[in-house]
Amino acid sequence: MSISTVALLALAWSAQAQAAAPTPGTIAVEVRADATETDRLFTDAVSAALFDARFTPLPANSHSRYIARVTVTRTPRGSVPTDAKDPPAMATLGQVFVPLPSGKSQIRGLVATDLAVDILLRGGTEPLWTSRASTVQLEGSDGDAPAKVAPKLASALMRQYPRQDPVSVP
Repeated sequence: MSISTVALLALAWSAQAQAAAPTPGTIAVEVRADATETDRLFTDAVSAALFDARFTPLPANSHSRYIARVTVTRTPRGSVPTDAKDPPAMATLGQVFVPLPSGKSQIRGLVATDLAVDILLRGGTEPLWTSRASTVQLEGSDGDAPAKVAPKLASALMRQYPRQDPVSVP
C-alpha cells in the first residue's frame, strides 16, 4: 500500500469513529447500589462534565436516551522521596531568622486514579462511546483528594468528546 492509501484509510477510520459517537441528548449516569462516597463524587463530576458537553443529565431511574457507566479505580503505584514536612530549623543572626535546609526526606506513596466512562444507548449492551482519564498523585496530598481529582478527570475526559483517546491529567 502506498502512503496516500494508508493516509486515506486512517482518515476514513477516524471519521467513522467520530461518526459513531452519540449526539448529545438525555443521559442518566448509573450509580452502583454499593457505591462509596468517592464513587458518588465521581458520578456527580461526570454528570456535570456531561452537561458541559451538551448532554442533559437526568435521574438514574428516568427514561433517558443514553446511559453513562462510570468506573473508578484507585491503585498504589510505588513511592517517591519528598521533602520532610517538619518545620525548618532556624538560625538567628541578631534579629534575623534564617531557615536552614534540613536535608530530610520522606518516602511517600503514589496513587493512580483512573476514570472510565462508557455511553450506551438505553437498552443496548455495547458502548457507543468510551474513554478514560488518569492521574497519579502523592497519597494523602491535597491533589489526591477525591473532591479535587473527580472534577479534574471528568472535565478532561469530556472536554475531548467525541474523541476517544485516553487522557493523562497532571
